[in-house]
Amino acid sequence: MPSKRLLDVLPGWFLIALVVVLAVLVVAVMLGVIIGMRVSRGASAPAPPEAPRDDTPTVRAALPPPENPAFKKYQAFLEEKGVAAKEMDSQMRAFAGQFKDMRQNLRDLMPGNTDMADVVERVRDALDAGDFQHMLALLETIGERENTDGVDKRTQSLKHLMAGAVARSIAGDLQMVRMEPKEAAEHFRLAVEALPPFQEDLHAELLNKYGTASYQSGEPETAIAAFERALSILERRLGKNHPDVATALNNLALIHYLRGNYDGAEPLYRRSLMIDEQTLGIDHPGVATDLNNLALLYKKQGDLESAEPLLKRAMEIKEKHFDPGHPSLVTGQQNYAALLRALGRDEEAEVFERRATVLPPKRTEEAAE
Repeated sequence: MPSKRLLDVLPGWFLIALVVVLAVLVVAVMLGVIIGMRVSRGASAPAPPEAPRDDTPTVRAALPPPENPAFKKYQAFLEEKGVAAKEMDSQMRAFAGQFKDMRQNLRDLMPGNTDMADVVERVRDALDAGDFQHMLALLETIGERENTDGVDKRTQSLKHLMAGAVARSIAGDLQMVRMEPKEAAEHFRLAVEALPPFQEDLHAELLNKYGTASYQSGEPETAIAAFERALSILERRLGKNHPDVATALNNLALIHYLRGNYDGAEPLYRRSLMIDEQTLGIDHPGVATDLNNLALLYKKQGDLESAEPLLKRAMEIKEKHFDPGHPSLVTGQQNYAALLRALGRDEEAEVFERRATVLPPKRTEEAAE
């Protein structure tokens, strides 16, 4: 017999029950979907806009406890001043911060006079009690006493330091004439360290001495540093175009020259020459020295053509200021004659060589007697 379909063999009551169950399941699923949509919508609803706020956090000082006497006294003070109620809170918080700082500062306050320690303790008590007027009187007492004693002691200290610096400087001078530059440099170094502030002229002088002694004792780097410090002080103190600045430049250039650093020496020599020409005059003996130094630098580099006019001008300046036979003039004539011979100008060189042999007037008179 042909097989029957499954639905044909199932009883009718079973089919009715199956339909009912399926209907219930459909309804349940639909309710779940609806409820889920409502829940989802509720969760994704935008939050109400926040009020605009400043990105900078506000620091608020903690108020002292209400029973603090200082707090009460300050509040009464503000009321007497007629401070508005809306400003009272901010003023009280400001006082709270200051109160904390003042207590800390009083803990750190250590007077030089030991008998003032008790007064500091009384200031703390006055602050805690809110006795501000008494607190001010005590602080004025401490300030006046400490300031007076401090000024007196500072004056004495400066005298001691100045005396120590001058004594060291004299000792250095003595060591230099004794041809002991290393010992002299140490005295000058200690003099520089001991020198009180605001003694800039003496400071520069001591640094120049320290630099000279250091170089002679075989410490060129120390010498250069000392000369550079002296130059900086003089430029600040006297201006960049003062003759003393030119002297400092010349000293610094000399160290570079002696070390073979000609490129470092040349601009210093040139600047020294320019300052002296402007401040001393173009025919001053100091200008002759600058010209001679720069000419010797060029000669050392083999640039005889650049050196020749400088040496000639230096010699001419000396001829205006010194009598024939003066050692400085004789040196200038000899230097110029030697340069002329190096240039192959022998006839011109002989003229200045003869001039260099002339004795000074005094020695000529003595020879004739």
